[in-house]
Amino acid sequence: MEQVGFVKKVNGEKVEVAVKRISACGDNCKSCGGACNKPAHIVNLPNTVNAKVGDYVEIKGKTKNILKYAMIVYMIPFIMLLVGIVISMEVLKKLQIANYEMISFLIGLIFLGGSYFIVKKIDKIIEKKEEDTMEILRIL
Repeated sequence: MEQVGFVKKVNGEKVEVAVKRISACGDNCKSCGGACNKPAHIVNLPNTVNAKVGDYVEIKGKTKNILKYAMIVYMIPFIMLLVGIVISMEVLKKLQIANYEMISFLIGLIFLGGSYFIVKKIDKIIEKKEEDTMEILRIL
C-alpha cells in the first residue's frame, strides 16, 4: 500500500510526515456528497532518503505487519465475545438460571466492551513501533 506524504518536520534521524487518509468514496466528493473533511495522519518515520521539510515522499506500508495488526484489532474483540458467551453459558447452565442464553449474550457483549481496553493497550505499544509498519521509499 503506497501513499504520498508531506514532510512537516525533520527531527534528527526521523521525519514527521503528514499523510492524507484515504476515504471510502475514493476522494470523489462530487459523487459522495458526504463532505468528509479528513485531517491528515501524522507519522514519524526514519529519514532513509534524506528528505527535507516541504518534500513530498512516497510511503509504503509493510503488508505483513499491517495484516498482523489488523488481525489483532478484529480478532481480539471477536474472541472476547465468544469467550464471554461460552463461559457464562456453562456457568449459568450449571446454576440452572432461566434465560441463560440471553444473559450469556449480554455477558458476551460486556466482554466485547472490555476488549476495547486490551486493543487500546496493544495500540499504544504498536504506536511506538510505527517505523515497523511503514517506510519511506523515495522523494517525489
